[in-house]
This record gives sequence, C-alpha cells and structure tokens, in this order.
Amino acid sequence: MDPERDYEEIWQLVTAYEFPWDYWQSVSLAFFRTFAIPSISALLEETGEIVGHTQKRADDTLLIMYEMGRLGLESPEGRAYLRRMNQMHRRYVISNEDNLYTIALFIVTPAQWINRFGWRRLTVHEQRALTNYGRRLAHLMGIKDVPTTFADFDQFAQSYERLHFAVTGSSRRLAEGAMAFTEELLPKSLRGPLKPVMRRYSLAGLDDALLHAVGLPLPRARDRRLVTWLLRTRGRLLRVLPPRPDSRPHRPVLATYPDGHQVCEIGPGWLTEGRPDEQNNAVHDPL
Repeated sequence: MDPERDYEEIWQLVTAYEFPWDYWQSVSLAFFRTFAIPSISALLEETGEIVGHTQKRADDTLLIMYEMGRLGLESPEGRAYLRRMNQMHRRYVISNEDNLYTIALFIVTPAQWINRFGWRRLTVHEQRALTNYGRRLAHLMGIKDVPTTFADFDQFAQSYERLHFAVTGSSRRLAEGAMAFTEELLPKSLRGPLKPVMRRYSLAGLDDALLHAVGLPLPRARDRRLVTWLLRTRGRLLRVLPPRPDSRPHRPVLATYPDGHQVCEIGPGWLTEGRPDEQNNAVHDPL
C-alpha cells in the first residue's frame, strides 16, 4: 500500500484493527493537552460544553473523528461529518496556529503512544499515512501553513507548547472537569474506594510539563513506573496472542447515542436546536 495514495485505508487499519484501544486512548490524551494552551482552554470553557455537557462533548468528538475516518474524507457521507465539525468551529474565533497545534497533536500523540505502548511499533509507511491523513484533514478545515512530515508536526507541537503552555483558571477548571468525568465512569458501587486510585494513576500517565500547565499535582515516581509497566506489559501480551479474526471496524458504544445517531444530532445545543443560520451556511470545503 502507498501511504501517499492509500493513507485513508491505512489509517482505518491502524486505528480500527491494529491498535484500536491505543489509538483512542491517545486521542483522548491529545485532546487533554489542548487544555494547557490558554487561548484554547479559554475558548473551550466559554462554550460550556466540556464542563456542562462532558459526556456529550466527549462522545461528539469521538464520533466525528471515527465516522470521518470510517467513511472517508472524500466521500459524501464523510464530508457531512466534516461540515458538521466546521459548523461547530466557525462560530468562534480560532487562530490558525491553535487549529494547527490541535491537528499536530492528533498526528503525533497517537504515533508516540503506539510506539511506546503498542504491541509493535508503527512502520514508516504507517506513520507517513497518519501524517498524510492529518494533512488532508487540515486542508479541508481551511488550516494554512501545514507541515509536510511527521517530524515537522512533532517539532511544531513541541515548539508551540514551549511557547504557550501556561496554567490559567480555565486550564485548571477544564482539567479538573475531565478528571472528574473519568472518575464518574467507574461503577457507582466502587466510586468511593476507587476514585482516589483512578486519579492517582490518571495523573501518572501525564508528563510533568502538562501537569504544571493545567495546575494538577505531580504523581509519585512509583505510580508513574507502575502505569508505564502495566501499559508496556499489555502490549507485550497482545503481541503473543492470536491476531483478531477480521479487520472490520467496530463502532464505539457511546452513552449519548445508545440507539444510534444522525449527523444533525451532533454538536452543542445552539447547533442542534434549530439555528438554520448556523446549520446551513457554507463552511470551508475547497472541493
């Protein structure tokens, strides 16, 4: 397969068959990193979706990313999800650099996670295909000055973080809201005793620079070593297990949409409750 031509199919195989759990865990981590950029955290807090509608916001992000990849960025069905995402974004003033940083995270963070914790490392072709997929998505979002290579995306993300990472009230509140949401995923009967454990080991999976920038405490060194060991051990075990029987993508089960969904249901209330000016206006689509 050619990563310059077949990048969407390679993306689907990597994310839905080879490393489904690793990919979506790393995407969640990538989104969490955006909280440490003051301009992004202020905007996310302004929308009220992260704190006020945490489950739906998380499900909508996952759903749009999943369906665009499954259906294809060039297909009419995939474009419907892309337009929905652009409709949600166009109401706000988002700088080109913030958009580009977010795209860079969705390319770099999964590759780094998989190479560190997956059952094998990504091949050069796979990494190039993920990069090309992100480049195409950035183009369809109207983002300019898009890097060409994975290394360029990585360098841009690192430079942007060194320049902009800073703790603010917004970053603290968003991070705490995300941590609380993660804890609420525990079974009700176990939340009391397991909440402190969940928080300890969630913090242990985050790097020091990120924790400083969102105002969360640093974990104990032994907790960080344990989390690293558990994730790497999982990868080693998967390596010796029989391969999965097929490569058909499995839709994630989302609490917000237990019976399925329509594109028009995705997004915040102002977009889903009959705002024809927001729903019907053209969005960036260079084709």
